[in-house]
Amino acid sequence: MITSISENKVLEKIKKQDMNAVIDWFTTRQSKFYKLGWSYLKNHQDVEDVFHNTIMKVHAKIGQLKEDRSFESWVTSIFINECRAIYRKRKPSEMEFSQDMGAASHFQAELEMLDDLDRLDEKYREMIMLRYLQGYSQKEIATIFKLPVGTVKSRIYRGLLMLRKIIEGGDADEV
Repeated sequence: MITSISENKVLEKIKKQDMNAVIDWFTTRQSKFYKLGWSYLKNHQDVEDVFHNTIMKVHAKIGQLKEDRSFESWVTSIFINECRAIYRKRKPSEMEFSQDMGAASHFQAELEMLDDLDRLDEKYREMIMLRYLQGYSQKEIATIFKLPVGTVKSRIYRGLLMLRKIIEGGDADEV
Protein backbone atom coordinates (compact mmCIF):
# COMPACT_ATOMS: atom_id res chain seq x y z
CA MET A 1 0.00 0.00 0.00
CA ILE A 2 1.14 3.55 -0.74
CA THR A 3 1.56 5.20 2.64
CA SER A 4 3.94 8.15 2.47
CA ILE A 5 4.35 11.35 0.53
CA SER A 6 7.62 10.15 -1.00
CA GLU A 7 5.91 6.96 -2.18
CA ASN A 8 3.17 9.10 -3.76
CA LYS A 9 5.83 11.10 -5.61
CA VAL A 10 7.46 7.91 -6.87
CA LEU A 11 4.09 6.58 -8.01
CA GLU A 12 3.39 9.83 -9.87
CA LYS A 13 6.71 9.41 -11.71
CA ILE A 14 5.85 5.78 -12.49
CA LYS A 15 2.46 6.85 -13.82
CA LYS A 16 4.28 9.25 -16.16
CA GLN A 17 6.12 6.17 -17.45
CA ASP A 18 9.46 7.05 -15.88
CA MET A 19 11.38 3.76 -16.15
CA ASN A 20 13.95 4.89 -13.58
CA ALA A 21 11.17 5.39 -11.03
CA VAL A 22 9.93 1.82 -11.64
CA ILE A 23 13.45 0.46 -11.23
CA ASP A 24 14.03 2.54 -8.08
CA TRP A 25 10.74 1.32 -6.59
CA PHE A 26 11.77 -2.30 -7.18
CA THR A 27 15.28 -1.68 -5.89
CA THR A 28 13.93 -0.59 -2.51
CA ARG A 29 11.86 -3.79 -2.33
CA GLN A 30 14.33 -6.13 -4.01
CA SER A 31 14.83 -8.43 -1.03
CA LYS A 32 11.11 -8.89 -0.45
CA PHE A 33 10.39 -9.71 -4.09
CA TYR A 34 13.50 -11.86 -4.44
CA LYS A 35 12.35 -14.09 -1.58
CA LEU A 36 8.93 -14.37 -3.15
CA GLY A 37 10.40 -15.26 -6.55
CA TRP A 38 12.83 -17.72 -4.98
CA SER A 39 9.99 -19.48 -3.17
CA TYR A 40 8.45 -20.25 -6.58
CA LEU A 41 11.46 -20.83 -8.78
CA LYS A 42 14.56 -21.60 -6.68
CA ASN A 43 16.77 -20.36 -9.49
CA HIS A 44 18.58 -17.03 -9.53
CA GLN A 45 18.39 -16.49 -13.29
CA ASP A 46 14.67 -17.23 -13.38
CA VAL A 47 14.01 -14.78 -10.55
CA GLU A 48 16.02 -12.14 -12.40
CA ASP A 49 13.89 -12.82 -15.50
CA VAL A 50 10.76 -12.34 -13.40
CA PHE A 51 12.09 -9.01 -12.12
CA HIS A 52 12.81 -7.86 -15.67
CA ASN A 53 9.45 -9.02 -17.03
CA THR A 54 7.55 -7.46 -14.14
CA ILE A 55 9.34 -4.12 -14.45
CA MET A 56 8.55 -4.03 -18.15
CA LYS A 57 4.88 -4.90 -17.56
CA VAL A 58 4.46 -2.35 -14.77
CA HIS A 59 5.99 0.29 -17.01
CA ALA A 60 3.80 -0.65 -19.96
CA LYS A 61 0.53 -1.23 -18.09
CA ILE A 62 0.61 1.45 -15.40
CA GLY A 63 -2.44 3.01 -17.04
CA GLN A 64 -4.47 -0.04 -15.96
CA LEU A 65 -3.92 0.68 -12.26
CA LYS A 66 -7.31 1.59 -10.82
CA GLU A 67 -6.38 2.88 -7.36
CA ASP A 68 -3.05 4.35 -6.30
CA ARG A 69 -3.30 2.80 -2.84
CA SER A 70 -3.33 -0.70 -4.34
CA PHE A 71 -0.17 -0.19 -6.42
CA GLU A 72 2.00 -2.61 -4.43
CA SER A 73 -0.70 -5.30 -4.48
CA TRP A 74 -1.09 -4.79 -8.22
CA VAL A 75 2.66 -5.12 -8.80
CA THR A 76 2.83 -8.18 -6.54
CA SER A 77 0.05 -9.79 -8.55
CA ILE A 78 1.99 -9.19 -11.77
CA PHE A 79 5.16 -10.56 -10.15
CA ILE A 80 3.38 -13.72 -8.96
CA ASN A 81 1.84 -14.28 -12.39
CA GLU A 82 5.29 -13.99 -13.97
CA CYS A 83 6.64 -16.54 -11.45
CA ARG A 84 3.76 -18.88 -12.24
CA ALA A 85 4.38 -18.58 -15.98
CA ILE A 86 8.04 -19.57 -15.65
CA TYR A 87 7.23 -22.30 -13.11
CA ARG A 88 4.68 -23.88 -15.46
CA LYS A 89 7.18 -23.89 -18.34
CA ARG A 90 9.69 -25.87 -16.30
CA LYS A 91 9.59 -29.50 -15.39
CA PRO A 92 10.01 -30.29 -11.68
CA SER A 93 13.25 -32.15 -12.45
CA GLU A 94 14.70 -28.92 -13.87
CA MET A 95 14.20 -27.10 -10.59
CA GLU A 96 17.60 -26.94 -8.95
CA PHE A 97 18.96 -24.73 -6.25
CA SER A 98 21.30 -22.06 -7.50
CA GLN A 99 24.83 -22.59 -6.22
CA ASP A 100 25.73 -18.91 -6.30
CA MET A 101 23.78 -18.22 -3.12
CA GLY A 102 25.66 -18.23 0.16
CA ALA A 103 25.29 -21.19 2.48
CA ALA A 104 24.13 -19.19 5.49
CA SER A 105 22.31 -21.31 8.04
CA HIS A 106 19.37 -18.90 8.22
CA PHE A 107 18.93 -19.07 4.47
CA GLN A 108 19.18 -22.88 4.56
CA ALA A 109 16.47 -23.04 7.22
CA GLU A 110 14.23 -20.94 4.99
CA LEU A 111 14.96 -23.26 2.07
CA GLU A 112 13.98 -26.30 4.13
CA MET A 113 10.69 -24.62 5.00
CA LEU A 114 10.17 -23.78 1.33
CA ASP A 115 10.71 -27.44 0.46
CA ASP A 116 7.90 -28.34 2.85
CA LEU A 117 5.75 -25.56 1.40
CA ASP A 118 6.36 -26.94 -2.10
CA ARG A 119 4.45 -30.05 -1.09
CA LEU A 120 1.30 -27.99 -0.58
CA ASP A 121 -1.21 -27.28 -3.31
CA GLU A 122 -0.46 -23.92 -4.97
CA LYS A 123 -3.59 -22.19 -3.64
CA TYR A 124 -2.49 -22.85 -0.03
CA ARG A 125 1.25 -22.35 -0.60
CA GLU A 126 0.79 -18.89 -2.10
CA MET A 127 -1.38 -17.66 0.74
CA ILE A 128 1.08 -18.87 3.39
CA MET A 129 4.09 -17.43 1.55
CA LEU A 130 2.54 -14.02 1.19
CA ARG A 131 1.21 -13.92 4.75
CA TYR A 132 4.13 -15.33 6.71
CA LEU A 133 7.18 -14.95 4.47
CA GLN A 134 6.31 -11.61 2.91
CA GLY A 135 4.20 -10.07 5.67
CA TYR A 136 1.14 -9.16 3.61
CA SER A 137 -2.14 -8.77 5.47
CA GLN A 138 -5.06 -11.04 4.66
CA LYS A 139 -6.83 -8.08 3.08
CA GLU A 140 -3.84 -7.32 0.84
CA ILE A 141 -3.65 -10.98 -0.21
CA ALA A 142 -7.35 -10.91 -1.03
CA THR A 143 -6.74 -7.86 -3.21
CA ILE A 144 -3.79 -9.50 -4.99
CA PHE A 145 -5.76 -12.63 -5.87
CA LYS A 146 -9.16 -10.93 -6.20
CA LEU A 147 -10.67 -13.25 -3.58
CA PRO A 148 -12.90 -12.63 -0.56
CA VAL A 149 -10.97 -12.19 2.71
CA GLY A 150 -12.83 -15.21 4.14
CA THR A 151 -11.45 -17.42 1.37
CA VAL A 152 -7.92 -16.19 2.09
CA LYS A 153 -8.36 -16.88 5.81
CA SER A 154 -9.65 -20.41 5.22
CA ARG A 155 -6.86 -21.23 2.75
CA ILE A 156 -4.23 -19.99 5.18
CA TYR A 157 -5.75 -22.03 8.01
CA ARG A 158 -6.12 -25.19 5.93
CA GLY A 159 -2.64 -24.72 4.45
CA LEU A 160 -1.12 -24.37 7.92
CA LEU A 161 -2.85 -27.57 9.03
CA MET A 162 -1.44 -29.39 6.00
CA LEU A 163 2.01 -27.89 6.55
CA ARG A 164 2.00 -29.06 10.17
CA LYS A 165 1.13 -32.57 8.99
CA ILE A 166 4.01 -32.50 6.49
CA ILE A 167 6.51 -31.27 9.09
CA GLU A 168 5.38 -33.99 11.49
CA GLY A 169 6.15 -36.55 8.82
CA GLY A 170 2.70 -37.11 7.39
CA ASP A 171 1.10 -36.39 4.08
CA ALA A 172 -0.72 -33.12 3.38
CA ASP A 173 -3.61 -35.03 1.81
CA GLU A 174 -4.42 -36.60 5.18
CA VAL A 175 -5.78 -33.30 6.54
